[in-house]
Amino acid sequence: MKDILLNKGIILSSGEISKDKINLVAGAITQPFAEMVWVTTGGDMETINRLTDLIVTMNTPADRGKLFKIIKMLYGLMGLRFSEEAEPMDVDPDVLEYFIFSFTADFAEIIKDYIAEMK
Repeated sequence: MKDILLNKGIILSSGEISKDKINLVAGAITQPFAEMVWVTTGGDMETINRLTDLIVTMNTPADRGKLFKIIKMLYGLMGLRFSEEAEPMDVDPDVLEYFIFSFTADFAEIIKDYIAEMK
């Protein structure tokens, strides 16, 4: 399975993860996700904060795989297709850790921008 990550350039031939590639993939899938969260909640910060809290508290080695599955499920519930590039991110623990970190940071930044637009 790690061959998939090598072929996609997510893991380099040296065995090191490509943070740049992971950031690109996470950034590409976070924008439509955050937009749909904003739209479907009507900008309800209580709901958005609960979702953010769930993402942050489940970002542990024990729960990160489950969190990835929840994110994929939320994509489906919002009518979004999960990226084929992002699909194998849970194959390697280091890749998944950095992917969730990047996804969370991007999500927070996008929501912050939506809040600023409302003011």
